[in-house]
Amino acid sequence: MKKVLRHKKRKVTNNNIYLLVGLGNPGEKYESTRHNIGFSFLDSYSKQIQCPILDTKFDSYYGNFSKDGNKILLLKPQTFMNESGLAVKKAKNFFKINDENIIIIYDDLDLQVGQIKIKFSGGSGGHNGLNNIIEKIGSRDFWRLRVGIDKPQDREQTIEYVLGKPSPQENE
Repeated sequence: MKKVLRHKKRKVTNNNIYLLVGLGNPGEKYESTRHNIGFSFLDSYSKQIQCPILDTKFDSYYGNFSKDGNKILLLKPQTFMNESGLAVKKAKNFFKINDENIIIIYDDLDLQVGQIKIKFSGGSGGHNGLNNIIEKIGSRDFWRLRVGIDKPQDREQTIEYVLGKPSPQENE
């Protein structure tokens, strides 16, 4: 009797494409709020490297550039924060991007204003945008760039705080 060998289907991915995702909420109402620090970070970075984020695709604004043989895609999902995973999944699948080549930039209440921490893999820390990304792409194995926004003294004011605009001192 002949033994049948079954081969596992391997996902084809691109090792030289990177996805930088700034999280935020679309619309004027949320522009420049603490919760949109991911958008602000990418806007600042895109100006610095002269790569506009103007094209629309993947339910997002995006731009891309090449550096050292790598393609880097800058993505600002235009879904609301808690549905960011939809846009990330669309871009990831279209370009066949490895999970470990994804970097999510978002606000973090547990860090002091302006403090930055980089971490690979792990949970969401209660961040709804990250929760949705983990759910939609089916993985926790991506990079996180956490940008500190501090937290309000009164925990009951958290929603108003994150959706509020930072002071001029915080913006610095």
